[in-house]
Amino acid sequence: MQKSSSMYKLIIYFAILMILVSPSCNVTAPTPTPERLQLVNGEIEACLLLGATEVEAVSGIQVTSKINPLLKPASCGYLSVKDGETVLVTYVFTDTTLKKMGESDSAVKWYELIKGGDLLNQKAAPETFKRVEDIDNLGGRAYFVNKWDSVEIHVLNNNIVYLFNTNTIDNGGIGYDALLKLAKIALPRMP
Repeated sequence: MQKSSSMYKLIIYFAILMILVSPSCNVTAPTPTPERLQLVNGEIEACLLLGATEVEAVSGIQVTSKINPLLKPASCGYLSVKDGETVLVTYVFTDTTLKKMGESDSAVKWYELIKGGDLLNQKAAPETFKRVEDIDNLGGRAYFVNKWDSVEIHVLNNNIVYLFNTNTIDNGGIGYDALLKLAKIALPRMP
């Protein structure tokens, strides 16, 4: 009787252990906090904000990332593997990046000028600039622009401007909701 009781306990222990280590079990490991990006020579490589797998998970489109050689390292395009169409473009503008582009304004001033221009365009051409609206809870200051064929999210965080751009869903893009999800994924990486 003693042996069968010990054997029974061993089987129960083994079954519990199998449940705990089973891959189908709903036990999840803690999500690691992404590393914050560092400025390299005063700039940030835009392709480090989002991985292709993150863009794929949100958009449902298999993509590859590519740095725009004209705006290296400030611009990153995510292209559909299927047809080569642009799914998303990210930009990172620091004071250094803007100086390299020939701009004399700081990133903060540049953000304010771009937003002011978008607001003026909304009043002057509401059929093209359908909506310009502030976004809360995206780090620093943020707003989005819904143009006739594209959607943009602009974020000013720690004196660096981040821009996320896609076409509207009607024009083959991933739209605002997906763009906002991707901006939120990138946010913890922003220095």
